[in-house]
Amino acid sequence: AGVSGLVEVRLDSVSNPPIGSFAVGNTGGWQAWRTIPGNVSGVTGTHTVFLTFSSGQPNDFVNVNWFHFRN
Repeated sequence: AGVSGLVEVRLDSVSNPPIGSFAVGNTGGWQAWRTIPGNVSGVTGTHTVFLTFSSGQPNDFVNVNWFHFRN
């Protein structure tokens, strides 16, 4: 039940190829939070980060509380 989807991480332009991604599944409710780790290719320098969300279905599938990037 529910909709799942994919979040992709892109640098400097929403049309650039993704440097990482992670799948998001149904948590059982809009306020039922889960931490989902993802892998991103090594990056140096300063960049603008774009997150793209896709599910292949017309329904909303994610309620984002926060994103955290670290080394």
